[in-house]
Amino acid sequence: MNLSQVGEFGLINLLNKKMIHSPAGVIAGIGDDAAVLQCPGDCWQLFTTDMMVEGIHFRLDWSAYFDVGYKALAVNISDIAAMGGRPSHGVVSIAIPGHTRVEDVAELYRGLKEIAGKHKVNLVGGDTVKSPGPLVVNIALLGEVTAGRAVFRSGARPGDTIYTTGNLGTAAAGLYLLSQNGVCPPELRDRVIRAHLRPEPRVSEGILLGSLEGVAALDDNSDGLAAELREICRASSVGCLVWEKALPVLPGVRQLASQAGTGVLDWVMNGGEDYELLFTLRPDRRKPVEEALHEAGIPFTAIGVVVPEPEGLSVERCDGTREIIAMQGYNHFAE
Repeated sequence: MNLSQVGEFGLINLLNKKMIHSPAGVIAGIGDDAAVLQCPGDCWQLFTTDMMVEGIHFRLDWSAYFDVGYKALAVNISDIAAMGGRPSHGVVSIAIPGHTRVEDVAELYRGLKEIAGKHKVNLVGGDTVKSPGPLVVNIALLGEVTAGRAVFRSGARPGDTIYTTGNLGTAAAGLYLLSQNGVCPPELRDRVIRAHLRPEPRVSEGILLGSLEGVAALDDNSDGLAAELREICRASSVGCLVWEKALPVLPGVRQLASQAGTGVLDWVMNGGEDYELLFTLRPDRRKPVEEALHEAGIPFTAIGVVVPEPEGLSVERCDGTREIIAMQGYNHFAE
C-alpha cells in the first residue's frame, strides 16, 4: 500500500492509533491545532527539539524504520535528561517521500511508541507532510524538572572533577561496523551497533544527578567528548584537562579502533552519539555523590579536571605528554 492510496487524513488516523495517549496532564491532545498541557506549579517546564535527516543522521540501508523512530525520540529525551529533568509530552513531525510504504511509516511510529512507553512520554500530536527529498523526522519534547534543580552547562568551576557515565566510543564503533563492514565477535557487534541505532537516554541518571548537591554542570554526549567539553567550558568560562588513560572504553572497541586504523581517542572525542552524561562535580562533594551513584548502580568514571580558562582545553596522553584538544566533535556544517 502506498501513501497516495491512503491520503493524509487516512494516514493521520492510522498513526493516531500508534501514538500513546495518557490522560494525565493532557487537557486537549491530538485533533486540535495545538496540545494543551498542565504544568505542575512546583516544576519548571523544559522544552527541546531535534531533527533527523535521512542521509545525514541515519541511512535506511542499515537502519530499520523502527530504529529511526526510536532514535529520533531518544535523542530528544537525552536532552531533557541532560538538564536533570524527566520527559513528559512530545509532538512528532515527519516529511515523508512519496515512495514510502505506509507499513514503513507505521514501523517508524512503532519505534517511537516503544521508547515513549519506556519513559512515559505522551505523544500528543504533530504534523505529516510529503517530502520531495529525504525522510525527515523532527520531534519537539517537553519535560519537567523540580523548580531550581535544573543543571546547566554554565556551572563548572576550576577544581571541579569531570565525570562521564557509562562507556565512550561505543556508538562510533557501531557506525564503523555498519559503514565499513568491519568484523568482530557477534556479541560485541550487536552491542555497538545497537548503541548507534538505538541509544538509551540516561533519564534516571540525570534526575539523580540533578538532585545531588555539588553537581555543577551537566551535558549529554551527543556530538563527541570534544564538542561537549567545549560547550561546558565556553558556557562556564573555564578550561579542562582530560586524562586519556581514564577514559572508559570497552576493550573490544579499542580493538575495533585499531582494526579501523584510527586511534580510539578520535572515536571518543569526535564520534559522538554515545548519549552518556558528562558532568562536573565540586571537589568537596565527590565522596557523597560517588556513593549515591554507586548505590543506584550507575557506572561512572572521573576523566579529568576543570582548570582556569587561560589553560585552555587539553588532554594528557597515556605517555604523560599534553596536547591541545583541537578536535571539534561533530559539526553539521563542516565541509
